[in-house]
Amino acid sequence: MLLKTESIVLKTIKHRETSVISNFLTREEGNLTVFANGVRKLKSNLPASLFQPPVLVDAVLYFRANKDMHRVKELKTSFPFYNIFTHFQKMATAQFLTELTLKSNREKGPNPSLFDFVKESLIELEKTDPLPGLFPLFFMIKLTGHIGIAPDLRIDKSGYLDMREGVVKPDQPEHPHFMDQKNTRVLTSLFHSTAEDLNHLKVDNDQKRQLLKQLSDYFLIHIDGMKSLQSPEILKAILTK
Repeated sequence: MLLKTESIVLKTIKHRETSVISNFLTREEGNLTVFANGVRKLKSNLPASLFQPPVLVDAVLYFRANKDMHRVKELKTSFPFYNIFTHFQKMATAQFLTELTLKSNREKGPNPSLFDFVKESLIELEKTDPLPGLFPLFFMIKLTGHIGIAPDLRIDKSGYLDMREGVVKPDQPEHPHFMDQKNTRVLTSLFHSTAEDLNHLKVDNDQKRQLLKQLSDYFLIHIDGMKSLQSPEILKAILTK
């Protein structure tokens, strides 16, 4: 059957001489692996630029529910990006967002809430100038709510976030996987903020890096089989903004 769906390109690798294999997050079917033949030919009907993460596309796929890979019939850009592909800070942030989304969303089937959140975050990334340094951390904590691993961060509760249990405790946990009171307060503020609030939150660069490491660990703790992220090493450079 033909599947028409909004899609976000999360990852693309070359396949043989002219083809590619991509990971799409689709609104209708969630994560899909797709194959496109002849993409890297000089006069291809499917330009390679359409497969560059994090492009937003309207896709028509030859889709079979019992298959692990689906073939691309048509693609066209649904929201063109310019700033993401021309500014290092935004490109690094986009790489981080797409890698985290791909590695953390292990469930099969549609998740329209997740799709809309990632799409809106990328559009916000494209449009916002200057980009707040807290934006990647904001994306991380908001993402937990869309993949079912959100910690209990009630605004009226202070203490230490136990990263194993996902709850705030009044006393420091005996194991090493926790956030101190300062980082827990910042994370709680981010969890209850909107993107427009980020410029009003004051967090120093060392604390941003601590939170990046701790939130990355939080994802690894709560998602079975998730592999470590590669992009945070690049991201550290822009968390000074």
